[in-house]
Amino acid sequence: LRYTPLFSGHQVERVAELQFQRPDEEVALSAGDAGRRGISTGDLVTVRSNGTSVELRARVDRMLVEGVARVADEHAADLHAEVEVVRT
Repeated sequence: LRYTPLFSGHQVERVAELQFQRPDEEVALSAGDAGRRGISTGDLVTVRSNGTSVELRARVDRMLVEGVARVADEHAADLHAEVEVVRT
């Protein structure tokens, strides 16, 4: 699941004082999905799909539905809708 953060875009990217508003380079996983993969908050993981991959920090989100990985659009690169998340 890609999402666009509330504070994003060129206005935030170009202003040094607003850099703290940019989303962290992380992927949010449900507690169940993270547990099955042996992933904890802060672990470095590889998110990949169809030949494209990106390394992000994991964050376990107990409110997230199992089977969904959530990544800010600016960190999702060319990932497709269905991804695989593995611990690095």
